[in-house]
Amino acid sequence: MRHDTDLLAEDGSARTKTFHKGALIYKEGQESTVAFLVKQGRVGVYRVVGNKRVSLGVRGPGQIFGEMGIISGETRTANAEALEFTEVIILDQALLRTMLLKSPRPVQIIAGYLVDRVRALSARITDRPTGDLFLSVCRILALSYRSGAAAAPKPGHYEMSYAEACRTVKDILLISQLEIDEIVEKLAKMAVVELTDVKSAYFRTDPLLDTVKKGADFVKDRILRIPDLEKFLQVAKNLSRELRGQQALACDLEFMDLADFAREAGTTGEVVYRKIGYREIPDTLFFFHKPTALAYIERMGPDFFKRAKRPRLTIKDLETVDDLVQVDNATLQEVFSNLGFHKLAVLAAMAGEAAREKIYKNLSKKIAKVVRDEADSRSDWDEDEAADVERELLTSIKTMKGLGT
Repeated sequence: MRHDTDLLAEDGSARTKTFHKGALIYKEGQESTVAFLVKQGRVGVYRVVGNKRVSLGVRGPGQIFGEMGIISGETRTANAEALEFTEVIILDQALLRTMLLKSPRPVQIIAGYLVDRVRALSARITDRPTGDLFLSVCRILALSYRSGAAAAPKPGHYEMSYAEACRTVKDILLISQLEIDEIVEKLAKMAVVELTDVKSAYFRTDPLLDTVKKGADFVKDRILRIPDLEKFLQVAKNLSRELRGQQALACDLEFMDLADFAREAGTTGEVVYRKIGYREIPDTLFFFHKPTALAYIERMGPDFFKRAKRPRLTIKDLETVDDLVQVDNATLQEVFSNLGFHKLAVLAAMAGEAAREKIYKNLSKKIAKVVRDEADSRSDWDEDEAADVERELLTSIKTMKGLGT
């Protein structure tokens, strides 16, 4: 069966172009000078909204894409990507207009109507699905609070989790946490909402004394109360009117790079890298920009990712017994030979799992058994003694490596 592509291909003036799988044919915001008719292959048309890809459809053989720009004179409103090896016929503005002019008048009217419909649909896919972001957030908070208060056992005593309220808002609106915080802070200054911090703390077991120690307090959540819903909504409407015409609410990036993370935490990138390596920071906090990451993986090649190189030892790498995992086995075996069974048992008892296993692997089976038995049998290690043994171990390693005196 013959397609329009066959007729155009027979025309010597028609230009064709090929794209490999994954190739970007055009990007949103680029100038629109040509449209494309798919001769073979498939093309995905999409927009990126709020770090999410919104698919606008797939074009196959005989279908046109990218025609909106040359019809309306606007820049590209979407992206087009080859989903497989694709060959397209390039349609410039003159050719497309000639084709339309040769069409019957009803077809021209329908084409114009469809252009307006597609433009209206594209305009709805925006970063902001609402014209009044401030008032929309306030209304969602009010509805959530009203719903929770109605189900509360004691009327007038309802308290809403701020974290859950923010999740509800972000499920409905494309909005960042910083923007929500700024809106709620404005409302709190107007005394129409009340925020109370709920603090918690981390607890860890001391392996030497077998006691539980409390870490620093942190804000686990916040409790949000709206004493008067009617007053809340009235103030929200008044504030919304005042904010109209002003500059939109300032908003920082939703994501930060490692340097910004370190600066906010009051530390250095080097320390953050080490904490990531030790898995002290959850991996759910880190994201990769997919196109950039895929390009990097392809550039480095598969062999690069088969094993991780251990960084060269530096003096600042040795701070606790758990840093033994960064020390070579030959150095550890020589240092351990100068320590008695008792000190090795103290080190094994205070070390983390990875460092403890490395201690045992660098001892003979007979000595490792003695050290393991003593480390497992005692739970009343003296904390000062443990600190002295750890200091002696690290000093010995640094001296051998020429990193300390």
